[in-house]
Amino acid sequence: MKVKFWGTRGSIPTPISPLAIEDKVRRALRGAVGLDLSDEAAVERYIQRLPVTVRQTVGGNTACVAVRAGSQLLILDAGTGIRVLAYDLMKIEFGQGQGTADILISHTHWDHIQGWPFFVPAFVPGNRLTFSSPHSNLEAILAGQQDETYFPVPLDDMRADLRFNRIPAETWTRLGEVCVYPLQMPHPGENYGYRIEYDDQVLVYASDSEYQHMSPASTQAYVDFFRDADLLIFDAQYTLNDALDKADWGHSSPLMGAEFAHRAGVKRLALFHHDPLADDDAIYGALRQAETYISKRGCSCQVLVAREGLEVAW
Repeated sequence: MKVKFWGTRGSIPTPISPLAIEDKVRRALRGAVGLDLSDEAAVERYIQRLPVTVRQTVGGNTACVAVRAGSQLLILDAGTGIRVLAYDLMKIEFGQGQGTADILISHTHWDHIQGWPFFVPAFVPGNRLTFSSPHSNLEAILAGQQDETYFPVPLDDMRADLRFNRIPAETWTRLGEVCVYPLQMPHPGENYGYRIEYDDQVLVYASDSEYQHMSPASTQAYVDFFRDADLLIFDAQYTLNDALDKADWGHSSPLMGAEFAHRAGVKRLALFHHDPLADDDAIYGALRQAETYISKRGCSCQVLVAREGLEVAW
């Protein structure tokens, strides 16, 4: 499998502010004294040595992840990241109306569907886009989002072949080359995580989940769902204190993700659905906390910050 993150923020799109960019430039320049700026190789080496919080950003688009499993393309959620993915897909067969993709929607809160009206391949005749989820009214919800009250172009104007396939929860379903198991997750409204298996490889997508009790009895179903995942994409929006203070808001923390990764024998944990109030320093600080926790538990799981453009393959 090959996974690429196109949107990793939660709740609302969060473009980096002009002041934040200025601060990154200032921090980069402080260490550049004596650097020969005419030497492009030296400049590149210097950039690569900068802290990741200075040279990059996790991005501001909301949830969207693309998955390649063999020849199959799966798209997980349709936050604003799907708009950027769209232009990448238009460079290949989707630009000629010959593209095929399966789209799995976790739930229909705005940050997980708001990019869909801007998904250019959906306007190209010949492309086939199949939504699969346990949601019974997904087509109606997407059409409602494109009602003229909110958006000028209705769902019916999307000329691609759009299909809505309702699949059962807590049951394995084969979608093309992959097998998918949806599990309802603890979050306000109807929300599903997806366990995706392909050729003995396992990806688990568990965005927007709140675990108010971490006892073995109350979490065993989730541990089993995450078991032996090659990559677990986990809702880590809040700090542990925030998660405790914001009960019933529907989100988890990096430390809870680390604990689950330990219990479930996960190989890689991607911290995802970042708080719009968290800057890059805060997000990577939470990464270090999760890494320390994992190490103390004697777990070999690799912890990653999900950021726009990050690719993970195995």
